[in-house]
Amino acid sequence: MSDGIRLWAKLDRLPDGTVSRWHSLVDHSADVAAVAEALLSQPVFAARFAHLAGRSELDATTCSRLAALTFLHDIGKANRGFQKRVDPVAPMVGHIQPLAWLLKAPFAATLLERLLVALEYDAWCKWFSDGGWPLLDAIFAHHGRPWRLDVLQDDTRYWRPGPDLDPVGDLAVMGSAVRRWFPDAFEPGPTLPEAPAFHHAFAGLVMLADWLGSDPAFFPMACGKEADRMSDARHRAREALGRTGLEVETIRLRLNNTPPSFADAFAVPEPRPMQKAAAVPEACCVVLEAETGSGKTEAALWRFLHLFEAGTVDGLYFALPTRVAATQMFIRVRRLRDQVFGHDGPTVVLAVPGQQMVDTACGHVLPGFGFAWDDDPGDAARQARWAAEHPKRFLAAQIAVGTVDQALLGAIQVRHAHLRGTTLLRHLLVVDEVHASDRYMERLLAGLLREHTQAGGHALLLSATLGAGMRSRLLGTELPPPETAEAMAYPALSWAQDGRERTLPLAGSGSGKAVRMAMLGAIEAPELVAAEAVAAAIQRAKVLVIRNTVAAAVATAAAVEAALGERTDVLFKVAGIATVHHGRFGPEDRRLLDTAIDRLLGKQRPEGGLVVVGTQTLEVSLDLDADLLITDLCPVDVLLQRLGRLHRHERDRPLGFEAARAVVLTPRARDLLPLGRVGRNGLGGQVYDDLRVIEATLRLLEAYEIWRIPTMNRLLVERATHPVPLAAIRAELVARDEAWQGCLDKVEGTRQGQAQQAGYALLDRDVPFDKLVFDGDDHLATRLGAADRLILFDPPVPGPFGHAITMLRIPAHLLDVAASEMDPTDIAASSGTVTFGLGQRRFRYDRFGLRLA
Repeated sequence: MSDGIRLWAKLDRLPDGTVSRWHSLVDHSADVAAVAEALLSQPVFAARFAHLAGRSELDATTCSRLAALTFLHDIGKANRGFQKRVDPVAPMVGHIQPLAWLLKAPFAATLLERLLVALEYDAWCKWFSDGGWPLLDAIFAHHGRPWRLDVLQDDTRYWRPGPDLDPVGDLAVMGSAVRRWFPDAFEPGPTLPEAPAFHHAFAGLVMLADWLGSDPAFFPMACGKEADRMSDARHRAREALGRTGLEVETIRLRLNNTPPSFADAFAVPEPRPMQKAAAVPEACCVVLEAETGSGKTEAALWRFLHLFEAGTVDGLYFALPTRVAATQMFIRVRRLRDQVFGHDGPTVVLAVPGQQMVDTACGHVLPGFGFAWDDDPGDAARQARWAAEHPKRFLAAQIAVGTVDQALLGAIQVRHAHLRGTTLLRHLLVVDEVHASDRYMERLLAGLLREHTQAGGHALLLSATLGAGMRSRLLGTELPPPETAEAMAYPALSWAQDGRERTLPLAGSGSGKAVRMAMLGAIEAPELVAAEAVAAAIQRAKVLVIRNTVAAAVATAAAVEAALGERTDVLFKVAGIATVHHGRFGPEDRRLLDTAIDRLLGKQRPEGGLVVVGTQTLEVSLDLDADLLITDLCPVDVLLQRLGRLHRHERDRPLGFEAARAVVLTPRARDLLPLGRVGRNGLGGQVYDDLRVIEATLRLLEAYEIWRIPTMNRLLVERATHPVPLAAIRAELVARDEAWQGCLDKVEGTRQGQAQQAGYALLDRDVPFDKLVFDGDDHLATRLGAADRLILFDPPVPGPFGHAITMLRIPAHLLDVAASEMDPTDIAASSGTVTFGLGQRRFRYDRFGLRLA
């Protein structure tokens, strides 16, 4: 380049390809090492890494050595192929695989020996008890995954010395800089930790340091003009951590000086006993079970404040099962931030790809990997939103709300899993509606919790309906027998201690409610469902209709309109347009739907009749209050969630609806076996496949006309989810009709297959990093069948409610094989309806959401 500097690391170009700015390898390496050094100085990060190392603390010498090794993360850029990329037409040659060849190929021994001399390896090899290679492998995985050792090529040409460049010899400047900039690393001290879990966590920290240290907003390119970049880099690193929320001690000190009361945080005089107790357990992983509407969210946020104030966690990730639920929770968490920290407190991120928000600002992706915010922020505000501008950085935010998928991506073998897992370590992980996971997601969650808590991280699991089977699997404790599980206190806090479950009984939040349960054999007859709903709405009742599938919801909404004729005042509308509530809407329209549902059916709902038809998006994390619930038959734990939207608040009810009543839509025939063969209305198919649980739920409906909530919650859940009664139901069904054998074997086989797939997908952090292989990670997902397709409209298309639509998510089961790589074609928009082709299929998007045309 210039000024005697031969190796560069980063370039900026003008449109014609001319280099406008550049950053030397030494200077860039200093930036990244300074960030790693600053991260390790953060108390919570330091505590987590000490825990993984089996030490009481990380001493200064160890931290300095780790920073020094991070300084070497990009030495692969010295290779000739990479350095030639100063020419804009030169072939694209990377720096990870060529370095893998140099370090790992047997026939590279001579060059490797020269490299070790250039880097002054003899001076720092004593830091390791095992040669250090597993830890070096972790550092050189900073682009998101371990390098491939099964595809090594002969890259001698990239490292051979010549008059223009000596790729290996020129790295001597790096070796001398290590001694000059990290003198503490050469002081006496313990050898670096050997635990594989420590190496995995450190790989994530290096990824974070590389991403932040490569951002020119924090570390402008020096163009070779700085004689001592490290001094400047250390100052910039501290500033960068403060601006992005990765350093929180200033905020924590402010909170410690004026600790908030429960009234300060939530604008209510006193916490309920459950909310007060949630802050008590010192266990890393705690389960809170309480009825829907009892204040579990506030309990979780109160626990976060206690842990944050105590310096045990630096932040919060609130994980929910759906994007819609995440959007609603984001508003509540943002309100807490305002109450406790003020508007100048930490930013709150909505961590939903394609729907990113920070506080009240909305963001969207630009072509070419850019990102824009609708409020056009200044530099300081933009830097505070750094974590929100890319999904892989979401968990680096101090406070974020999103789906559980973002956390689970830190537990499976996908690119940048280590980054996600390490950034999550500093947070309290709250998983809401934890019962909503299938066996695949449950196994992933159990793996995530294990890794998170083994490092000393904290997690809180929330549920109104968690069975003993799933609770024991997540906590890693022994399954209690059915009678013991039914007799367990409710509500309660649970955690594992010495391998056994410990329980703290909690006082209930009130008198509860008695719900009269009625069955109607109309699950396949939307017109009968509509008639029931319309009759109640005309009597001024708020009616909530929850169907198991989008198709059933759309058919029911259309039937409601037909039954009402010209009387449209009781229809659920957005911008004056009748609609239905489910997950297949664009992000812009989903915000409108959620705002409308909260206004029309929330705590401050207006008077008058209303019919709202939707799917599972209505059953979780929404503060809805219906006078009558009409719901499809579903597993009992899901049904209890739906009942939580019925008579949720104390208020005067319309005449005839003073008592809580739920209508459960069932098949006309009592025998469920036909559903096991074909699967309809979400039963026996992809939605709720385990007909043992559906049969158990039907039996509970037949046995108990009145369900007393929450008094009966334990009984209801355990009799329909505990493995022992489910085994008894299986035996009885098979004895009645041998055809059940094949049906239930298929379900069990599916469950076992899900568990095996999850085991294959999980990232085992007990595997030494130099033995780690990511085998085709592009197909792994946090949910089975979750290979949805996100399509972008550029320019945006007009939506049904008057807002432009920029993107749509197409569910995987609606796509054909050819659609995975194609862009939408033949896009046509007219009168609130958009149609387009994708692969061999055509789609329609209108007031009923996305459907096949």
